[in-house]
Amino acid sequence: MDNSKSSGRRHEEWSPTPLSDKKRMEVSVKHRKVKQALATFRNLVDKLNHQYKASQPVNLMAKTKAMMEAAMMMRQKHQWENDKKHVGHVVGIEVGDIFQSRVELNVIGLHRQFWNGIDYMGTGKNSLATSIVVTNRYDNARKSNGTLVYSGHGGNPNVKSNVSIQDQKLQGGNLALKNSMDTKSPVRVILKFCKKFEVGSNFDYLYVYDGLYLVDKMTEERGKLGKLVFKFTLNRISEQPQSCVALKDDVMGNDDSSRQLASSRPRNRHKSRGSVVQKDVVRVNDLSKGKEKFPIRVVTLTNCVHIPKSFYYIVKSIYSDKFNQATIPCGCDCEDGCVNCDKCVCIIKNGGIMAYDCKKRLASPMGSLLIYECGPSCKCSSSCINRVSQHGIQFQLEIFMTELKGWGVRTRSFIPSGSFVCEYIGEVRDSRQSGLSIDVDDDYLFHTGVGKGFIDATKCGNIGRFINHSCSPNLHVKDVMYDHDDKNLPHKMLFAAKDIPAGRELSFDYNSKGKFINDRSNSCYCGSQECNGQIYIKVKQNDRLTEEFGSF
Repeated sequence: MDNSKSSGRRHEEWSPTPLSDKKRMEVSVKHRKVKQALATFRNLVDKLNHQYKASQPVNLMAKTKAMMEAAMMMRQKHQWENDKKHVGHVVGIEVGDIFQSRVELNVIGLHRQFWNGIDYMGTGKNSLATSIVVTNRYDNARKSNGTLVYSGHGGNPNVKSNVSIQDQKLQGGNLALKNSMDTKSPVRVILKFCKKFEVGSNFDYLYVYDGLYLVDKMTEERGKLGKLVFKFTLNRISEQPQSCVALKDDVMGNDDSSRQLASSRPRNRHKSRGSVVQKDVVRVNDLSKGKEKFPIRVVTLTNCVHIPKSFYYIVKSIYSDKFNQATIPCGCDCEDGCVNCDKCVCIIKNGGIMAYDCKKRLASPMGSLLIYECGPSCKCSSSCINRVSQHGIQFQLEIFMTELKGWGVRTRSFIPSGSFVCEYIGEVRDSRQSGLSIDVDDDYLFHTGVGKGFIDATKCGNIGRFINHSCSPNLHVKDVMYDHDDKNLPHKMLFAAKDIPAGRELSFDYNSKGKFINDRSNSCYCGSQECNGQIYIKVKQNDRLTEEFGSF
């Protein structure tokens, strides 16, 4: 949200050719369908897993059983996405997208094998590999220059204990990879990494889509168990965005678990010929000065010495006298953590649907866009499942200088889909009271909704004021009520619309929830495949202000 965002265009999402309007619409629709399929699957898994734990509390395979049953139920209802195998990228899935299990890869069509690492289509000499999953169960190795040495399939007791140790055969997935090498057909690569390096993850392992590779060479050599194995050398196709996983040479060896693929951090910038690698420098250790649970640091490259313009950091919005008359709503009498949806008056306001799941993430889509959380007059404790966004920032975030968009915000830790990220905070004003004019500097204004109020984060605000626009955002805005009863002044809460890897910039769609038009910098530089070149829907600003605020 900085004026410098109009100085050029940055391509962060790989798109070799500009997309037509029709293709852009197709990608957008597919994104939504993939997202919906994942949400349906995860909600179903949570429900089934809860049932299994209740009936079989000592069943260690309950989660796996729940995932497989959920996948089969969705398949029977034709709820899987991208059901036809094909070579190349999968529409609706971007490089760097993170998934929580191998089963999810099947549900959204990225990799259609529950157990095997090589997926392919066709048979015999006509087969082609479509995707591979890289794990440490085989002797795989990844080089920092983008080269992957991938072991063939078969004869590995690390995969199945009852498998006999034998020479690998040139058939099935192995033959498909060879055919892909001969035909120079690209292969999708999915990397598996350990959750213990991820803040906020509740899964043993996660999977990240690393993009397209070409099979460059195939050799046959003696493996560690003395049998012949196929070794495929793959090279990552250039001009693709980097995924979130930082890799070291030979990171996937089985001998040293500390060297396996595990760290979810932005890749280091590789030094190009004739250039000097720029490193990030922390300019401000904590912009919030201790007001947030985690320090909000400001980082720039070594050749940039700027810091954000001075403003007063606040963690709660400041209301003008006109809006201070809102009353605190009556609360619930729950003493059980509000788990009974039929009795909790706050949940009844949400249509009787729990807004959050047991992990305090947004549950399945609600009929109402307005979420009612338990508030100060409720008898439930602060750990109630219906108190989420009011507890403030729960992830490590930082402000950084982008190449073309001015200041931006990125996450330092993994953020699971549905998690609360931050609130858009500022001074809550009235258009008539403030004397707002059409030539106002509106970089930090946010319309509150139905009435004539808006949030002004120009002089007072939080980290939310630095979050940039994207045509393919990873955050979405939800209106939340908990501490007053004025529906015209909901809290503007930002939630993760997808799994967000560490190091990824945060963004939301300014058109979706009332960001103001700024004709001085309406060009969009998000660089996503769905970018339409403009931040705001083009309407006359006089008409927009009259429509939203009335005549002055």
